[in-house]
Amino acid sequence: MIAGRMGGLLTRIREEAAPFYGLAAALGIGAPLLAGLVTGRLDQATLAGIGAFLLAFTAPTGPYGARARSLGTSVAVIAIGGALGGLLAGHRWAVVAAIAVIVPAAVSLSWMRPTAVLAVLLTAVRPPPGHPLENMALMALGGLWLSALLLVPWPARRLRPLGRSLGAAADAIAALLDFVGGELENPSRTDERVSAWDHRHKRAVAALRDASTTARLYLSGEEEDQRSTQPKRLIDAFHRLLWTTVGLHAQMAALTAQGRVPESVPGGWRSGAEEAVAGLAERTRLLAEALARTRPGAERGDRAVVRALPSLDVPGRDGSAGAVEAAMAGQVGRSIHRLDSTLDSAWHILGDGLRLGLRARPHRPRVRPDGWAAKLGGAVRGRSALFRHTARVAVLVTLAASVSAALRLQHGQWLPVTVLLSLRDTFRQTLTRVEQRVGGGAAGAAVAAVLLALAPGPPHIVALMTVFAAAGFAVRSVSYALWSVCSTPLIMMLMDLSRLSSWDVALQRIAMVAAGGAIAVLGARLLWPRGAAQEVPARIAELLSADAELARAAAAVAGGQTDRLPHDRLVAVAAAIDGAADLRSRLADEPSPDPGRLDRLDAVVRASEHLRDHLVAVAGVEPLGGDVPAARILDRAADGIERAAATGGRAPDGPAGSPLDLAGEFAALDERIASLTRRGRGEELRRLAVVPHTLGALVDDVNELAAPEVVLVR
Repeated sequence: MIAGRMGGLLTRIREEAAPFYGLAAALGIGAPLLAGLVTGRLDQATLAGIGAFLLAFTAPTGPYGARARSLGTSVAVIAIGGALGGLLAGHRWAVVAAIAVIVPAAVSLSWMRPTAVLAVLLTAVRPPPGHPLENMALMALGGLWLSALLLVPWPARRLRPLGRSLGAAADAIAALLDFVGGELENPSRTDERVSAWDHRHKRAVAALRDASTTARLYLSGEEEDQRSTQPKRLIDAFHRLLWTTVGLHAQMAALTAQGRVPESVPGGWRSGAEEAVAGLAERTRLLAEALARTRPGAERGDRAVVRALPSLDVPGRDGSAGAVEAAMAGQVGRSIHRLDSTLDSAWHILGDGLRLGLRARPHRPRVRPDGWAAKLGGAVRGRSALFRHTARVAVLVTLAASVSAALRLQHGQWLPVTVLLSLRDTFRQTLTRVEQRVGGGAAGAAVAAVLLALAPGPPHIVALMTVFAAAGFAVRSVSYALWSVCSTPLIMMLMDLSRLSSWDVALQRIAMVAAGGAIAVLGARLLWPRGAAQEVPARIAELLSADAELARAAAAVAGGQTDRLPHDRLVAVAAAIDGAADLRSRLADEPSPDPGRLDRLDAVVRASEHLRDHLVAVAGVEPLGGDVPAARILDRAADGIERAAATGGRAPDGPAGSPLDLAGEFAALDERIASLTRRGRGEELRRLAVVPHTLGALVDDVNELAAPEVVLVR
């Protein structure tokens, strides 16, 4: 078991570690220390090292423009915090008062971050205390030095984050295509395969959302009439690829509803379809690699396998069933060709590579104090999750700082630092973080005591600090426990170079970290709100309403009133699904979660995801015409969802709601298909053949989503 965990950790380190970021952090911290060693001003140099450490701790990400703005803001916050710490040095209760004011702002404002609190704490207790202006200047210099290191690659790597985010979206769609390609070979609908599809689908949706966010950050500083349309056109193409793949998956499910490909479909077509989908996945993966490089290579994949896919036109070959099955296969082939065309369009949009003009003038952030005040007032009145978390952190960090000040604890700053870095949004995450923090901190303090006892002088100490910085920041995104092992001795050395090798000092610091962890756990348990469960009815009602609106939109498409699903409806459903899933995660991480409530939320989220997929599949078929019963079935399904939404997601006190009988609509749909088969209307039959199976699965989704308030009978 331990060997398995270690193997998994090593795999994650190989895949997720950031060695170049670790190297930059090591240079940012180590160079000032080396300069202080050479000039004999090591105490002052550690202030610059603290500034670089705190800036590296913020881990700025995103486009280089946004990263530069974030770095500049963080340097200013660190410098001001260092000056305040120097001003308050030696005044314990003044430090406590400052922390009580700073912590709420640091937790609730993304641009401020906990680095503001750490800057005050690390400089207020640092022996000997520095002059406020000296603290400000040296910490700002350390931050600026590291900022320069992090921004040096800007000219050559400016588009790299955008390319990576777009490439990740393309790679996630390729994984979906891989799954769909295996449906003909292994058409079983087991729980494992359904779960695997759901996982890949969620990954693709999340990757597209991240790519859209990154593209908006890149384009935010360009003038409206000068913005490059290439990123948006690529993202639009990826959306078409995603939803056409979702429709293809539903068509495959209809074709293989009996657990196999029908015998009426030629074997050559099946193998050709498998090769075509595999070729699409490979071309999409090549596109992902080209985007990650920000320019295409010579290899763009082979379209011949898709073009060679045989068409099927065999109505009545094996009677009515054979005609319907051939029509289903024909619709599958049509979707494959549509995917090929969309993918070719994406390659043409990429062209010679990603292109984005340099910003003509710096982006000026919009400062709206009235907007901040309105958001703050709304958060306080509504007791939002952010407000509750901010209040919890502020109370417990201030309590820890007060205990340290009242008892005049040596190294007592570790109490509020541990509480600040351990408290998370949920109780279970807080518990996990405390375990990692205490275990890693204890191990790090012990390692530091041993190594520093062996270190003959300051040069070796500086070398150790540089190594710890490189290792810690490289693995920080992989394991918080490993980060704690490396960061604890680094912070210890930066705070006090005069008392490092004593075992009693190491034990005192371990005790302070453990006590801080205890305060975080006990305080979070006592102060944990009980209001999350009250959000369930509203969240479910919001999700059901979004589902109903999407069903209405799909009915309009099926009836020929519009040609496609509105993108804003899909976005609204995705946001509602994410909100319900986030609430479920928060409830699961509470001290005493309710299994029944969690199961209900799981069922609602899963059914909503499947319902969205089936609505996309029905809407993706060419217009069916207003007289086709599909539009009426979709409208009745929307009626049922709206009825359930009116209850706020609560189960009724009495028996289940009256069933909505759709047997007549499904019978009319079957009769329409039979009529098309008898008359040899192959094109209309191809469009309509997969619809009954997809609508049947959609009705099952509605029954799971709205039960027990609504039951649809077909």
